[in-house]
Amino acid sequence: MKKIVLLAGVMAFVFCGFAGAEDKLKIAVFDMKKVFDAYEKTVTFTKDLEAWGNNKKAEVEAKKAEIEELMKKFYAQQALLSDEAKKSKQKEIEEKSQVYQQRSQEIINEFSKEEKRKTDVLVVDITVASEAVAKELKYDLLFDKKALVFGGEDITDKVIKRINKK
Repeated sequence: MKKIVLLAGVMAFVFCGFAGAEDKLKIAVFDMKKVFDAYEKTVTFTKDLEAWGNNKKAEVEAKKAEIEELMKKFYAQQALLSDEAKKSKQKEIEEKSQVYQQRSQEIINEFSKEEKRKTDVLVVDITVASEAVAKELKYDLLFDKKALVFGGEDITDKVIKRINKK
């Protein structure tokens, strides 16, 4: 709570300092989400990630089908199997189920890491482009639209043009 009060105080001080230069202070805003969605690399990133996910999903589905087939065979032959054979088949099914669950979790983690890594790269690209546009147009401050309640000139479309020009 103290940090929030301190931050609010610092922000008030900073904006009060700019209050005297109100007519000279130029503020720009841009919509990060809109730029992200319109960025051509986002489309490629999404397709690549989807293809990777579908490939991994096929891998996991094959393991699942194998387990289901083992279970069908086990239940069909259960009455004919000795106790040792039943235990052996159950153990095999359990082991394959554990491998399936472990691999599924690994894929989810890999997917999340890859998504975050690629998203971070795109966000850096967008940040660099938005800062360049703001500097070219001689703005003093640049905010994401979500961070600013009121004011600022929207330069979103200019950022989109800049980022897709690269």
